[in-house]
Amino acid sequence: MSGPPTLPADRGALNADGLVTASLDARSRRRPLDAAQEYEALQALARTLSISEAAMLQQLADTALELCGADSSGVSQHERDVSGGSILRWVAVSGRCSNLVGQAIPCQQSPCGVTIELGVPQLFDFPKRQFACLSAVAPEITEELVVPMPGGTGPLGALWVMSHGRARCFDSEHRRILTGLAHFACAALTTAAARAEAEARASGAEAARNALSEAQADKDRFIATLGHELRGPLAPIDNALQAAQRLAAGSGAVLSALAVASRQVQQLKRLVSDLLDASRVRHGKLSIQPDRCLLGDIVRDAVAAVSAEVGNLRHQLHVMVPSHRMTVFADPARLTQVLTNLLMNAVKYTPAGGEITLRVDAPDPATIPANEAIPLDAMISVKDNGIGIAPELLPHVFDLFSQAPSACVRSQSGLGLGLSVVRHLVNAHRGEVNVYSEGEGKGTEVMLRLPIVTRDAVSRADRVASTVSPARVLLVDDNEDATEALAMLLALDGHEVKCAHSGEQALLISESFTPDVALIDLRMPDMDGAELARRLRQQASCSATRLVALTGVNPEEREGWQYAFDRYLVKPPSLEELAEVLRR
Repeated sequence: MSGPPTLPADRGALNADGLVTASLDARSRRRPLDAAQEYEALQALARTLSISEAAMLQQLADTALELCGADSSGVSQHERDVSGGSILRWVAVSGRCSNLVGQAIPCQQSPCGVTIELGVPQLFDFPKRQFACLSAVAPEITEELVVPMPGGTGPLGALWVMSHGRARCFDSEHRRILTGLAHFACAALTTAAARAEAEARASGAEAARNALSEAQADKDRFIATLGHELRGPLAPIDNALQAAQRLAAGSGAVLSALAVASRQVQQLKRLVSDLLDASRVRHGKLSIQPDRCLLGDIVRDAVAAVSAEVGNLRHQLHVMVPSHRMTVFADPARLTQVLTNLLMNAVKYTPAGGEITLRVDAPDPATIPANEAIPLDAMISVKDNGIGIAPELLPHVFDLFSQAPSACVRSQSGLGLGLSVVRHLVNAHRGEVNVYSEGEGKGTEVMLRLPIVTRDAVSRADRVASTVSPARVLLVDDNEDATEALAMLLALDGHEVKCAHSGEQALLISESFTPDVALIDLRMPDMDGAELARRLRQQASCSATRLVALTGVNPEEREGWQYAFDRYLVKPPSLEELAEVLRR
C-alpha cells in the first residue's frame, strides 16, 4: 500500500496515526511459509467442516495464531442485535484472549468494523487507545492485523491477530497468510451454508413426499375399509330385494317400487367397485386373466348391464357388430367391465331421449392365416350426443376423481374413477383408449384399440345355461341379515340351506348336516373363515364339500387364503356366480 487509507467521515475521532497499514509493506518480510505447511493447515481446516461451523471457525483462529506467530487471534462474526444494530461477536478466539470468546462489540466502534468498511486488510497500532471496546483485553495490544471476510450478500466478519509486545510485529507476509485463510473460510462457510440450505430443502421435500405418501396410504386404507364395510350391508339388501321381487310376482306396484330400490343398489355396487378398483390400480393389484372367448358375448353382457338405465331415460342404443363370430384372447369379466363403464357414462351424460352407438369392428378369425400368431386389432367405439367435454378438460379425463363441473351437477354422476380404471384395463390388454369431443354440448366418443382377435375358436360359441340341481348349502356369516337374505334367495331356488353365524356353530351343524357347498365369510370374530375351512376339511363327512369364500376384497388380495378354498366370490355374489358354483 502506498499511503494511509482515507477514513470514512464518521471515523474522524480515530487518530490516523493509529492506522499503520502502510508499514506492512515497508517492513522486512519474514521468510515465506513452506507450501506444505500451508497446505496441511488448509487440510486441517477443511476436515473441521464435516464437524460443525463452530469447529471450523475455532480451527481458523488456531491456524492464524500458529502461522502468524501471534499472541492472540480470533474471528469476529457479523450479527444483528435485538434492536437491529450491527455487532461483531468474537465467535472463536485463540491465545491469550481466549477467555473473551463470545464477546460482542458494536460494529462501528471496533478495528474490525473499520476494516470491514474500508474493505481491505488494516494494521492498527495500540488499538486499545483508539477503541474503548477493547478495554476488556487485559494485556496491552501493541499491534492488531485485521482482514475482512467477504460474503456473497455482505461481509461475514473479520479474521484478526494481535501481538502483546514489541517483540512481535506483523508484515505483508502475515497479511498474505491471513487473507488466504479468510478467503478459504469465506468459501467454506458459503459452501456449508448452501449445502445446509440444500439439505434443508431436500429434507423438507422428502418430508413432504413422505407425508403425501402416508396420506395416500391412509386414503387407500380408508377406501379399502370403506369398500369392505359397504359391501357387507349391500349384500343382504341386494339379496333381500331379489327375493322380494320373486315373492311379489303378482303385484305390479310392489315390483315397481322394488325395481327402483334394486337399481339404486346396483348403482351403489358400481360406486364401491370403482372405489376399490381405483385403489388397486394405484398399487398394481388390478390384474387380468385372459382366456379365449367370444367378443359378441362380452358386448351382449355389457349392453344387458345398462339396458334398464337406457330404458328409463328412453335412450336409443344402437349396437353394430360384425355378423361373423369374433374369437378374442381377453379377460371377459374385465372387458365387460370396460364396455359397461363406457356405456354407463354415455347413459349418464346424455339427456333423456338421446342417441348412443356402440360399434365394433374386428377381422373375421376364419380369415386369419394358420401361421399368424400375433393377435389382430378389435376397434370398439362408444359414441353419444350428450353433454360433451370442454377442450381444456380432455387431457385430464383419465385422472382419478376427474369430472367436468357440468357433470358434477347431474344426478348419479359417479366419482370420476371409471375412465381411470378403463385405461388401466385397456393397457393391461396391450390396447389404447382415446376420448374425443368437439366441446360442451357436442357429445363424446371413446375409441378402444385392442389387439385381442385370435384365430383359435372357443369350444362353444354360445353360453349354455344348464339347470341347477337342488343342493345342500351351509351359509356361514356373522352378519345375520346377510345370511338370512341369501338363504331366502337360495331356498326359493329349491336348495336346502342351513345358516351359522360363527365358526363353532358351523362345526356343530356339520355334525348332522353334510353340505354340498359351504359359503363362508372370511372375516369373522373368534374363528376366521380360513380356520373354519381347514377344520371342515379334516372331517371325513365334508371331504367332498365344495368350500367357497365370501370376501370383501378381490382374489388377488386374498392374503394367503388361496389354499383353504375351492373358489372365491367377492361380496355381494351375483346369482350367476352362485349358480355356477352350485352347478359344479
